[in-house]
Amino acid sequence: MGLSPFKRCSTNYSSSAFPAPNPDPKRWCLLICEQFDHGYVLKVRYLDCTNFEGIKIMVYRGNFRGERTVKHLDPHFTPGDDSPIARFKPDAEGFKMARDLARGLLE
Repeated sequence: MGLSPFKRCSTNYSSSAFPAPNPDPKRWCLLICEQFDHGYVLKVRYLDCTNFEGIKIMVYRGNFRGERTVKHLDPHFTPGDDSPIARFKPDAEGFKMARDLARGLLE
């Protein structure tokens, strides 16, 4: 549990001249990762995303595999284990609510 001292930027290809409003799951920087018993919170900046400066706060079940092993990080809700279970507004209150949810997750 705790703040990640690492920042991971995934820049697998060159960006277009005009940023897209939607996040590109291949181009992101990990800002904060907090692990709890049964879930974790990620604060991520999507490099080409324009809304909220590309910042997303997401809650996932399980354990974070590590910023070096995750190549594709889609913030959208999809079927499967790689989908977040919740997203919050990227501000201090949203981060606190994300931490509270992750802390309260049961097996």
